[in-house]
Formats: sequence, structure tokens, C-alpha cells
Amino acid sequence: MYFKKKKLIVALAAVGGMALSSSAWALPSFARQTGWSCAACHTSYPQLTPMGRMFKLLGFTTTNLQRQQKLQAKFGNSVGVLLSRVSQFSIFLQASATNVAGGQAALGGTSNSYTSPNNNIQFPQQVSLFYAGEVTPHIGSFLHLTYSGGGSAGGGGGFSFDDSSIVWTHPWKFGTNNLLVTGVDVNNTPTAMDLWNTTPDWQAPFFYSDYSSWGAVPMPFIENSAGAGYPLVGVGTYAADIFGPNKANWLYADADVYTNGQGTRTNPVGGFAHAFAIGPTGRLSGAAPYVRLAYQHDWGNWNWEVGAYGMWSSVYDNSVDNTLYNKAGGPIDTFDDYDLDTQLQWLNINDNNNLTVRASWVNEQQQFGAGSTISPNSSYSSSGNLNYFNLNATYWYHDHYGIQGGYRNVWGSANPGLYSANFSSSGSPDTSNEWIEASYLPWWNTRLSLRYVVYNKFNGVGAPSSSVSGYGASSYNTLELLAWIAY
Repeated sequence: MYFKKKKLIVALAAVGGMALSSSAWALPSFARQTGWSCAACHTSYPQLTPMGRMFKLLGFTTTNLQRQQKLQAKFGNSVGVLLSRVSQFSIFLQASATNVAGGQAALGGTSNSYTSPNNNIQFPQQVSLFYAGEVTPHIGSFLHLTYSGGGSAGGGGGFSFDDSSIVWTHPWKFGTNNLLVTGVDVNNTPTAMDLWNTTPDWQAPFFYSDYSSWGAVPMPFIENSAGAGYPLVGVGTYAADIFGPNKANWLYADADVYTNGQGTRTNPVGGFAHAFAIGPTGRLSGAAPYVRLAYQHDWGNWNWEVGAYGMWSSVYDNSVDNTLYNKAGGPIDTFDDYDLDTQLQWLNINDNNNLTVRASWVNEQQQFGAGSTISPNSSYSSSGNLNYFNLNATYWYHDHYGIQGGYRNVWGSANPGLYSANFSSSGSPDTSNEWIEASYLPWWNTRLSLRYVVYNKFNGVGAPSSSVSGYGASSYNTLELLAWIAY
């Protein structure tokens, strides 16, 4: 079994024409487990290459098996359990400094009473502990526990499970040019198991400060679920058919069902749309199905993906006591999210240069139950919609110098019951911005980034005259300095 698996892993290493280059960084426990450079699987964390997608498909179980094989050859059947002699633990630290043009006061409300007026520094912003890698030859884990230092909403921070998953997977080889990989997973974040950087849990700009203006922007339900934003638990299955000459075609399908998780967070989220929302808590009234389909084609140094997903969620209104997640009753609102996305990637393995361009559009259809406190008119059932478009690109030069940027646009039905009226009196979610970021990787496990975000509109606010508080869209322009290190 081990010999066959080793042959399979060697064959998969050629998928997408990848080579083991010498830089970039990812989760160190994976590098220790496989013996590969981080750049084999990442252009930069968390952006995946075709090799990284294959490693994830196989449930994080690929290993350097030489030592285990020698033990098995020596002791035969007496070796019942083969445990890795390398650590599956990794630690990740993030720090940030943030300047908002109008200061934290521009974000309004009492939510900022715990913050400095501006130039907010978090050290650490978060510290994450991972247990990630092979558990058995067919079971892998990505367990992610995070300490967060709190943010503009106040509070002293605390520990919680971040996006995590446990996976059983099996590869099935059919002839020379056809490989089927199937898996069953348990996770706490919709899109956590996805392979491309176009879905909520893994999309650019990947990270931002807790004091960034972006935290006050209304987003669809599935977007807010990223990073275990809600106390959810899901079980699902996926399959990837990789076929054709050089295994250049990938057809991927994933289906999960989510329900409420208990005891997964020390600080459950209190708002649905954003930090200043007064809407539902994210507690589901029943099972929420999620379905994902994607196709990827590889040629030469290029690969291209196109995909779609949907999630259908029924959520208790905030009239339910949101401090008791096991309490039932109250109006029920539905949020149906639909996505179209695409990603184009170029990898120059000779000079360690790469370019990735991504686009995604999420459309959310909202239906508010009778008596809903977040309906535009709480005396009758109503409906609304919210859209989020994200276009961005990342370029890395020699795996050390990176530049990325993009355009983000949120638009939809005004609703002062669902979105904060601290900005525009109508409760408009309409927001658009451009952003640019420069990054430097001095070592494989260290990254320094400087990002600037320019707002054209912010929660319906353009000119200061359109704002409740007198701040214009430019008051929300944000400068962020981010530092990450992993070991």
C-alpha cells in the first residue's frame, strides 16, 4: 500500500508542470511532513498552485515515506501504527498598524469606544496554532485555533476555533490519464475545503486589520462565514476527476450540509452583516446546504478555473436571544447565495515568478419572515438582495517581492433594519473601493505588507452631504501595515 501510494504521489507531483522552487511560505508543518519547499504548493500563503490543490485534495496526507517504509520492511506486520516523527504543529502570528483617514470616529457608534482615535496597533492581532497534516494514510487534519486580540468592536479578545477540517480521502487510478480523488470531510466554515482563491474563506486580499474600514461593509451571509465567522459545523463529500493527456483537466464537485455548532467559540458573533449591524446572529433555523462545482484546465505554465457555488440558509431573526444559541423561536429569514467565479494563473518555475488573476460575483436573495425586525417593514414579509463583486490580481517576482491590488463593489437593497444607519439614513449597503498592496518576503516564513484602500462610496455615502455623520467616502480610506510570521 505504501509503495503504491509513493508511486502515486510522485506521479501527482508532475500535475500542472510544477517544480520544487526555493522560496515563498505556507504552513510549516506541511513542509516538514512532505520535505517539499513551500513554493511547491503556494505562490504565497494562502494562494495555491496546482500542486497545492492536489495536496489539499488528498486530505493533507502526502508524506515523505522513506523512513516509515524502512521501518515496515524491517519489522513487517509488527508495526501496527506508523506515527510521523516530524511535528504536525505550526504557529502563526500576525501584527498590524492601521490608519483610517477620518479616524475610528468616522466608523461611528459606541462600538469604537475601546479604540484609540487612530493609528491603531495590534501586537499581536492574532496568534494561531495549527495541528495540520497526516493522521493516517487516508485521514488528514487542518485544525486551527486562534487567539484574537479584539478589534474596533471592543472586548478583550479570546480563543476560538478558526476555519478547521478533518478529511478522509482516497485516490482511484483509472488508466494512465485518469485519476479520481474522493473525500469526506467535517469542517466549520463553508468553502474551507475549496481549492481556488475565489471563495470567501481564501480570497484576496486574504487578511486585513481588525481596525480596517472594510470590517464595517455589509456582506452576503456566506462571505461573513469565512474564518469560522459563525458557530457552524458541516459534513460533506467531494470528488475530483483529473483526466486527459498529462492530467490537464480537473472537474471538481463538493456538497456539504451545515447546522449550528455548540461550544466552538468563546465570543459568538453578535451581528450578521458587519460589525455595526443590528441583524440576525447567524444562528441557523435548520440545515443549510452548500454545493460547489468547478473546472480547471492546465496548459504549459498556465492554469484556468471557472466555477460556481450556492448556499441556502434559513436564519433566526435577532429577536431571538442571541446569547443562547440553543434557544428556538422567532421570525426566520432566508439568505440564498449564488456565485460565479474564475481564476487564471501563470507560473514561471525557472525564475520563480507568478501571476494570478481572480474574479468572483456573489448574489444574495433575501426573504424576511413575517414580523422580522430586520425587514424594511417589519409588519409584513419582504425581500431584498445584496451583491458582492471582487476582482483582484497578484504578481510575485522571484518569490520575494509581491504586488497585488483589486476592485471591490457591494450593492443591493437599502435596509436600515439589516444594515447600519450610522452612515446613510436609508441603510444603503453600496460600497466600492480600489486597493493596492506591496509585500516583501525576506524569509520563507515571514511576510511584510503595506496596503492602501481608496473608497469611492462607503455604505451609501459618497460626498459628506450624503452622510448622517458628515464624513465623506474618502474619510474611510485606509492604510495598513501587516506583518506575518509562521513556524
